[in-house]
Amino acid sequence: MTRDLSISLLIGILVLQSFTSATSGQINEKRSLAESNHLIYHACYDPTGTLIATTGSDNNIILWNTESGIIHRTLSGLKKRPNQVVFAGKGGDLYSAGEDGLVTRWDLRLVKIASSTPGHSGAIKALSVNPAGDLLASGGEDRIVRIWAISEEDPRLIYELKGHKKAITTLDISPDGKSLVSGSADQRLILWDLQTGGMIGETIAHKGWIRCARFSPDGERISSGGDDRLIKLWDARKLTPVRTMEGHTGWVQALSYTPSGKLIISGGHDATVRIWEAATGNMLAVSEKLEQIVLSVDASPIRNDFISSCLLSEKLKIWANEFAETPLAQETEAVREEPLRQETPEETQQESRQESQEVSAAGQGSEPSAPVPGSPLITIFSPMPSKEVIIHERPYILVVGKAEGEGGIQTVLVNRQMAELNEAGVFQTEIPLKLGENQVEVVAVSRIGKMGRSELTILCTSEDASRDLSDSGDALEKGRYYALIIGIDQYADDRIGDLDYPIQDAESLFQTLVDSYTFLEENVTFLRNPSRTEMIIALDELSQEVSGDDNLLIFYAGHGYWDEKTGIGYWLPADASRSNTANWFRNSTLRDFIGSIPSRHTLLVADACFSGSIFKTRAGFASPDQGISKLHELPSRKAMTSGSLKEVPDKSVFVKYLIRELQQNESRMLPSEELFGKFKTAVLNNSPNVPQYGTIQNVGDEGGDFIFTLKFPER
Repeated sequence: MTRDLSISLLIGILVLQSFTSATSGQINEKRSLAESNHLIYHACYDPTGTLIATTGSDNNIILWNTESGIIHRTLSGLKKRPNQVVFAGKGGDLYSAGEDGLVTRWDLRLVKIASSTPGHSGAIKALSVNPAGDLLASGGEDRIVRIWAISEEDPRLIYELKGHKKAITTLDISPDGKSLVSGSADQRLILWDLQTGGMIGETIAHKGWIRCARFSPDGERISSGGDDRLIKLWDARKLTPVRTMEGHTGWVQALSYTPSGKLIISGGHDATVRIWEAATGNMLAVSEKLEQIVLSVDASPIRNDFISSCLLSEKLKIWANEFAETPLAQETEAVREEPLRQETPEETQQESRQESQEVSAAGQGSEPSAPVPGSPLITIFSPMPSKEVIIHERPYILVVGKAEGEGGIQTVLVNRQMAELNEAGVFQTEIPLKLGENQVEVVAVSRIGKMGRSELTILCTSEDASRDLSDSGDALEKGRYYALIIGIDQYADDRIGDLDYPIQDAESLFQTLVDSYTFLEENVTFLRNPSRTEMIIALDELSQEVSGDDNLLIFYAGHGYWDEKTGIGYWLPADASRSNTANWFRNSTLRDFIGSIPSRHTLLVADACFSGSIFKTRAGFASPDQGISKLHELPSRKAMTSGSLKEVPDKSVFVKYLIRELQQNESRMLPSEELFGKFKTAVLNNSPNVPQYGTIQNVGDEGGDFIFTLKFPER
């Protein structure tokens, strides 16, 4: 899963509420298509309606024959998941874009990639092509909309449209090809003139992220959906509001118009698909609850069918749309006609705060007060609730309580962090505090979808606490932690002496990282006595797996060699020969891999003799004076090594004190430079080696640092 579905998406899943409607019909599924290991993220019809394209977790694009349901083509060759795919006109090329930041053109006749054009500095989230098939729009994490001229050659950049302040999540070119609507995590819709590249208008459209926006087939309206669970209709010329449609009980993720423009199909985080009457806003039908969030919907251009895909599902569902030509119904209470006056951003934020205060006002005190009828009751045991501010002297606090609700409790979140929960509804979790006043929110979700809240105010007096939580864990939680751990103690060549401790040391580090720090076991590759080829394959796989938000630790324990004459350093894999260097692993090869792996931070830890020339600078070993968030924000490529001797002892003092410091660490976030400073003196005092720390040269370091983050901080 992309990173594009963050912790906020998890909360959206958990707060789903059951939905009943006395007036809505049922949508009937016709059939489903599926392919193993292809978890579908996006699905769409081609303009002729004869093919369906799906993008999947296997990094492939599958083209399905609409009539037979059989796979027509499988398009392979991408290294990272495509987020969206679009057809460029009838019988034209197909374009995809996604996590690799590339705009990829596919030759459907030869079934291969025709070109890959660097499109954006981050993941691409949205694509749209004009009806003529000669203009393509792309947008994503870098907040820029790019307009490309497309033909049989590589796409040619025409405009860069800048105006959004956060990631762009949706794009749609108007039916006449003259304008473009873009939606973003910054809550805004922007209407662009594709003939000039200028901005026609903008509006704060939703509270929270905008997830989808579509022009009506006649180009007169724009529909949009977002995190506020609403679908809104806008005048496509001025971006003035027309009406709001309510019904979804979770974020609205996807929208599509039927070819006539009479109906709107929507899908959302409440795991339902719904059909709406565009002219009135009436909801005509709702599907049964599906297995997961609905990620995409698309109406067939030639028949009364539509398709949908769900999160973590291999199934592409094809639905029968029985309402395509239904006469317009009367206006219902679910529709609000909007005034022309729009809310300002300040008014939107104020209204959101007022709603939050109204819902959570009942949460104070040790006894649950009058909640919303049917919502879970939350009782806090620790810290002892008080009408006054609770004073706490540590930078972390353990929250313990009990939640009770009809049907039992499904989930409890404390400040958006999932709490341990037993069958009786008792929960506990530990959360970080900033220095000063902290608002702690407990959210409980029952098994029938009802939600309750409780709040505490904590005054943290610990000087060890962060000045601002945004300067700590929040930023680091965006990226995953990967590790490649290599231990070599057995050599095929009898002339290279075997060792006793490298694998033992590597296993000890592995266990420490997985047990105490934010390294998931599935993201740690452990190579025991690998060959040179196995080491290269592991590094190559990391170059494809690791993203720009992630962190990578590379650890090596085994024989190394520094050739004074040539100035070349080596690691000796298990298949190394003493008589030649064919299977030796050069430091320069490692440096090339480190430069090619697109992590935010890479830390190399080597318990072997190592080329001092790999370092660009030597650190001063003082605690960094930059804040944690600044160190995390700036990319880094750092290394710490056991020394510059030609040989290092089999029983490593360097690894002993490194692991001991990691195990005894009580700081939730520990920069690698600070870690090195803590155990360097112990290594100097207990071995002949002089450990080294510094920046690896010419591989993209910009002054940041690798941050070790504790999984379970000390209480």
